[in-house]
Amino acid sequence: MQAWWVPVLALIFAGACSYNKRVDAADTVASPSTPFVPPTPPVPDTTAPGNVTATLVVASNNTLQLSWVNPSDSDFKGTRIYWATSAVNLNNAGTRTLLCENCLPGLVHSGLANGSTYHYLFISYDYTGNAAAGVTTSGAPANTTASCPDAAATDCLQIASFNLEYFVSGFSGTNTVPQQDAKKTGAANVILNAGFDIVALQEVKDASVFTAWVSTNLGAGWGYTISSSGCDAKTAFIYKTALVTLTQVNELSVAPFNTGDWDGCLRRPLVGMFKSIATQRIFRLIDVHLKSGSDASSCATRQPQASNLSTYINDTNSVPTLLLGDMNDEVKAGVGICSSIDTLNALETNANLTILSKTPTMETGLFTNIPFSSTIDHLVVNGAFNAWVTPARSTFTADVVVHNNLNISDHQPVFLWMKLR
Repeated sequence: MQAWWVPVLALIFAGACSYNKRVDAADTVASPSTPFVPPTPPVPDTTAPGNVTATLVVASNNTLQLSWVNPSDSDFKGTRIYWATSAVNLNNAGTRTLLCENCLPGLVHSGLANGSTYHYLFISYDYTGNAAAGVTTSGAPANTTASCPDAAATDCLQIASFNLEYFVSGFSGTNTVPQQDAKKTGAANVILNAGFDIVALQEVKDASVFTAWVSTNLGAGWGYTISSSGCDAKTAFIYKTALVTLTQVNELSVAPFNTGDWDGCLRRPLVGMFKSIATQRIFRLIDVHLKSGSDASSCATRQPQASNLSTYINDTNSVPTLLLGDMNDEVKAGVGICSSIDTLNALETNANLTILSKTPTMETGLFTNIPFSSTIDHLVVNGAFNAWVTPARSTFTADVVVHNNLNISDHQPVFLWMKLR
């Protein structure tokens, strides 16, 4: 007979029991994974840029000037120029000499012996370091300096700086039409009668009126370029197309010429690379109109502007350069617009530069209605350009532009003669 408590214990322990159930099911097949493929390494750039073209060697006394055209490859970085006294030495890396690394066309090689032949190798290269095979040329300096005794000499180019302040104010409509026409005619007559070949202009107010004035009043033989900066006081070049070619033009806008000292309506330097058609010599003109006004802030702004220009010319000193334009002050402290501060000190103290307009002739009787009897337009040259300059009158290397009280400038603009044509 079963004890009465056996089924009771079974009921009690039934709640504490656990059960395992097993379910059999087929595994789901996973999608195959994409095999890892390592990225294709970039194809190394082993393509050299093209060679330079249009190499030219222009001879003068103890000097050769080199010009060329760099290749148009998108990754072109620069050109190395080597020289030697023989073709054999030029082809040997151990006997040739590096003349210039990534310099500008118009490079002057000076201190050479007249009659001796000098050989040059131009090697263009890209940012990866690939170099072209190179192009060679040669030349011999000779003492065949052109004569430039006076303004009428056919061996000269005459270059002027001309601020057209009264001229442009007439274009703004503040004068009557006859007065405006008289100013246009007067300005053109001064330029044409003086025989100027290149003129750097400042305070060009209306671009459309300016371009019409060039074609109508100067004539078909004149070319021009005008700045985009400067608001209603732009800068410009005009030039005789039969004598020179404008090969390149730009406004300096990279550091330091993109700071507050040059922004807004301040005029950024307008740089033109010119080539004399007769001699093929290349030279650079920098047209400037420095900050105007005589207040302390204007004078203080002019100091860094002059310093920026001095540094820029030093950094690109291989190109014959003339800095010219309205610098809004004399070249010595205590004289001119800013009498309490020497705004142009950086240019005055730069040993690589010569200011030609420190002591020009003063025709004060011809400018009785202008506020500045001193010279504030200046001509500043580096050594390569200075070798071409000849005295404009007697012992003066710069002279004033006579405009006979025609109300077309409030300055005594300046000009020079140079041995280039």
